Amino acid sequence: MKHTNSPLTDHTRISPNRTSPRNHGIDTITIHCMAGDLSVEACGSLFASAARKASSNYGIGSDGRIALYVEERDRSWCSSNAANDNRAVTIEVANDGGAPDWHVSDKAMASLIRLTADICKRNQIKELKWKADKSLIGNVSLQNMTVHRWFAAKSCPGSYLYGRHSYIAEQVNRILAGSTAPVSPPSAQNPAHQAPPYIWQNADYSPVFDPAYYASAYPDLQAAFGTDTAKLFRHFCQYGMKEGRIASASFNVHRYQSYHADLRNAFGGNLPLYYKHYILYGQKENRKCT
Repeated sequence: MKHTNSPLTDHTRISPNRTSPRNHGIDTITIHCMAGDLSVEACGSLFASAARKASSNYGIGSDGRIALYVEERDRSWCSSNAANDNRAVTIEVANDGGAPDWHVSDKAMASLIRLTADICKRNQIKELKWKADKSLIGNVSLQNMTVHRWFAAKSCPGSYLYGRHSYIAEQVNRILAGSTAPVSPPSAQNPAHQAPPYIWQNADYSPVFDPAYYASAYPDLQAAFGTDTAKLFRHFCQYGMKEGRIASASFNVHRYQSYHADLRNAFGGNLPLYYKHYILYGQKENRKCT
């Protein structure tokens, strides 16, 4: 298998933490977050330590600069899953904001989209596909993006990036289709193409509600509402919470209930109160919820 590297890189520091060569053709993209505001040099220094046993193919700083740490011909040690890393190009993105969202800058997002489009072009990936469906791992005809949280008990890539995978795929596919227009930051996009606040009874439920995840997790909802985020959110508020439906990879109401005896004593079997407690208090208290 012949592989090239991206010409968009500003910095190179090859990590010893790699398997050479990878044993599978590149057909997947895995986006990670650094869980810190690291420069591409600082991230490269971490990956340069053999004792760390971790690396990624690329890294992106909050300033938008791009680094190469493991050549595309080689497998990085990034996703806690050898099969995934052998077929994926892995990209670590710096965070200019901390938990629970792990926000990334608009410059980093723009570079992530440009880099991902370049990777797809060079590796003959004609379309980037995302359904937020863990069961589709390896089924690249339906979904060719994966996330670290599917392979390990981690929140990576953080709720900000996870909630914008559909937006990232859409922007990459515009470039693959020949668009030369500059990439607009998520904040400038139509709200339907980002992760906006989902307000119900004066509270923002976006920490526990991801419309793409909700639709893909429940075929009845997908059949009834498709990708209509307003209808999906209305169902979640009026019925889904009462039924204990899981609407985000970052929050499981049944586990949240089982982990916390004080909440069970207070709320009993009233499931909507657990969702509301988490968004108002639980996430700030770093309560376990998945």
